[in-house]
Amino acid sequence: MIFNIGDNIVSPLGWTTAENWSAVAAGHSGLRPYSHRLGLPEPFFSSLFDQGKIDEKFLKLPYNQEENYTKVEKMAILSATDALANAGVNPADPQVIFVFSTTKGNVELLEDLRGYEPERPYLWRSAQLIARYFGNPNEPVVVSNACISGCAAQVAAARLLHYHDYRYAVVIGADVLSKFIISGFQSFKALSPEQCRPFDVDRTGLNLGEAAATIVYARHRADIPAGKPCLCLAAGAICNDANHISGPSRTAEGLFAAVLQVLDGFDVTDLAFVNAHGTATRYNDDMESVAMERANLTDIPVNSLKGYFGHTLGAAGVLEVILSTQELLHHRVLRTVGCENPGTAAAVRVAQQPMETSKTAFLKMISGFGGGNAALLVTVGEPPAAAEKAEAAGEPRILAEANISDTAAILPDGTRLSSTSSDTKQWLSELYNHLGMAYPKFFKMDCLSKAGILAAEMVMRAVGQANEDLKSDWGVVCFNSAASLDDDRTYQATIQDPENYFPSPSVFVYTLANIVAGEMAIKYKLRGETSFYISEHFDKEKFKKAVADVFAQTNAKHLLAGWVDYDNGHCDVQIFIFEK
Repeated sequence: MIFNIGDNIVSPLGWTTAENWSAVAAGHSGLRPYSHRLGLPEPFFSSLFDQGKIDEKFLKLPYNQEENYTKVEKMAILSATDALANAGVNPADPQVIFVFSTTKGNVELLEDLRGYEPERPYLWRSAQLIARYFGNPNEPVVVSNACISGCAAQVAAARLLHYHDYRYAVVIGADVLSKFIISGFQSFKALSPEQCRPFDVDRTGLNLGEAAATIVYARHRADIPAGKPCLCLAAGAICNDANHISGPSRTAEGLFAAVLQVLDGFDVTDLAFVNAHGTATRYNDDMESVAMERANLTDIPVNSLKGYFGHTLGAAGVLEVILSTQELLHHRVLRTVGCENPGTAAAVRVAQQPMETSKTAFLKMISGFGGGNAALLVTVGEPPAAAEKAEAAGEPRILAEANISDTAAILPDGTRLSSTSSDTKQWLSELYNHLGMAYPKFFKMDCLSKAGILAAEMVMRAVGQANEDLKSDWGVVCFNSAASLDDDRTYQATIQDPENYFPSPSVFVYTLANIVAGEMAIKYKLRGETSFYISEHFDKEKFKKAVADVFAQTNAKHLLAGWVDYDNGHCDVQIFIFEK
């Protein structure tokens, strides 16, 4: 367990947690209809900052005027500044680690760099600049795990505090909306033309929003500032559906498993409510209702905050934990804005009106592309004794290793295969044929996923697990540098020219770094944790520590893990199978 000692939300509804709470408690929503905005030819319903407001606020901060920060970086810095002040923590202390959650960062710079350096769209670069703004000497941890990123970042923070020499973790979630992001969701036909209606029988899709949110976590309860309540992240879990890269399991396999893990030993009658992902898409809300039914939570009130803020992507898991914690502190369950007539696959108790509560815990659920699901248990007051499960992280054993570069591959037995083509894409197809794979889906994948699947096939064969048998105690942990930038550039080309505008859903689905991990989980039926981290370079020791942390905190016995990078036609893959 770890302790929230300071937090902040920066959104179109306010600049502090208190301002955002006051707004939502009064029933206000930041969602509005927009036309002819962000260069988009179609109208959309969203929550956007008023133009110029971010710059106006940022100019009041002390900063090096020679550094030209982007919008998402300014939002993150504004949020973290307030949260750190609330916590009374010196961010330059070496015992402080920054954890940055984002899905797309500065992706809008692919359309026009606007004078920024070429590496600015890389997620690790933004994280470095944010941490350096505060004088922090440590390399920040970057989590990019689609919609579950914010919750996954908090799970990562707990591990960093439990198993490493850090006293505080500053978890920042931030994303801004752009032509790139909105056009992609429009290509999926996933956006509602009106304010979203989570869990409503007539829901028609989601709304997007932009925000930054920060929680400063402390390892020790003694670090809670005097006079502040004990706000505890008691447990967290991540599980995969192993079902589909863009659609949830109809039986909620991954989310149900994550919920069971975090509620292990906890009396669910002590839950004030469940804060669901509640995107207002047909399948997501149905899936969450099924997870609640399977976990015997249908009598617990459930709400969604998407009707206030929209889906804030990498910020969602952080923002919604902060607001849900405020609900506990104010003894109030917020209503689910937009839900007038509940209708989901399983009947659940949707909070359609504000409710009073004296209970001191909530369950946070979230799901995302790539099959990822996460659940968190948060308490106010005395934390549950059953929540503490930390154990020493041991050295994992490597069972198999495979490598793929632009020109060669090294199999687990040491055999070296050389490409006969100077084209990396052709080389990946050549390698597929050499391995004698029979997996037609391979040819629909992007190059990042193809490279990951090929390396995974090599090591899974080496340990006799290249089959479709269910593997609930297997997980996937991946790192890379470019995230999904190679696919991002491809998708940007489909929307760059207004006269030749054709946003492609088949390309957009791969514009998330963690999709390759999801593809691995799907092919080999790996239902354990899938996590994706971004770093400038492959640090093997840091990577092995992350693997050890997963083994220490979860029931995983094996992990398919490694460095999977594909950028500008260059392939760099090192995949391992680790055994606990």
